[in-house]
Amino acid sequence: MVLIYDHPNNSPLWNQTHETVRFAPGMKAKVDASVGFFEPETYAVLGGYLNDPLRVTDVMPMPPASDGHGRGKASRSTVTLNAAFLEHYLNTSLLPFGKYFLGVMHSHPGGMNFLSDGAPGSGYGDIPSMRQHLEAAARLGEPWHTFIAPIVTYPGRSPRVDTWLIRLDSPSPIRAETVWEEEPSSDTPSDLDDILDLVCHRPDLVMSIIQRSDKLKSILRSHRARDEHQAKLVLKRLLDRRRGRV
Repeated sequence: MVLIYDHPNNSPLWNQTHETVRFAPGMKAKVDASVGFFEPETYAVLGGYLNDPLRVTDVMPMPPASDGHGRGKASRSTVTLNAAFLEHYLNTSLLPFGKYFLGVMHSHPGGMNFLSDGAPGSGYGDIPSMRQHLEAAARLGEPWHTFIAPIVTYPGRSPRVDTWLIRLDSPSPIRAETVWEEEPSSDTPSDLDDILDLVCHRPDLVMSIIQRSDKLKSILRSHRARDEHQAKLVLKRLLDRRRGRV
């Protein structure tokens, strides 16, 4: 089961595609407790595998760069990434596990759910800054070609996440669907549930199958009588556990 946010309203930066960015189980809770909770602007680094560049496996909230006086370089309209923290995180938590940067999620004030622009090559504004990161990776020979750039608006109880992609071969940001993966439910029906249904509702059919199968009859005859009581207890526990889930 997955949770999917609706697409945001159209933006002049819109580039129509059918891209989807997936966040691994547990990542939504981290977003909701960090970038999705605090007042803008804040950010978190996104990590994952470069051979699966649109699936985020790691979300790491980080402090802004320092202004040299013990204050962070952040306001309601801007935030400066902390290069030292980024490098430390890359070297200790991503590279040793075969992972790399995939992008940065950050918050915007109000309903500004798109990336800010700026002069090409300036490094100022969301788009020029992100393109510079990809250009630097290209110069180093790193196969990082897509910068995942989710924007969080309306932080608090119900933050909104709109995801954009930056690629060097695309003149404008690419809009993507955001999908939050969930852990598989422990209540997912199994083959055992099907067998127990059959035992409960059609014992006559089960006995008929057993009687017609020489192999099954041989297996049953090979079990010692003292195991029969234990088998009944196991079956009873399974049935009780199943009834408790209904």
